[in-house]
Amino acid sequence: MLDVRYPIGFLFLILGALLAIYGYGHPATFNTVNGPFPLNIDVPWGIFMFLFGMGTVSLAKLDEVKKAEQEPASAANATEPEAASSPSETEPTGEEES
Repeated sequence: MLDVRYPIGFLFLILGALLAIYGYGHPATFNTVNGPFPLNIDVPWGIFMFLFGMGTVSLAKLDEVKKAEQEPASAANATEPEAASSPSETEPTGEEES
């Protein structure tokens, strides 16, 4: 099943990169009483969105790795009691052969 953090993270990665690139390419200036004020909110928000997307994808990947590490351990634990229930050839059974 697809983790919802992947598509949301990639969405924020792409939109954040586009917004930051657009902000660098088109500097905004607002006219105020004291003169033009260079304010470009696109760049910091684009960087923030990009970092949020990276964090979201990283958390999804980390969760996937943790689940993959737990699967072999749980599979080994499931087969271990079956092997322990039958006596092995090297273990003494309590009966002595003469």
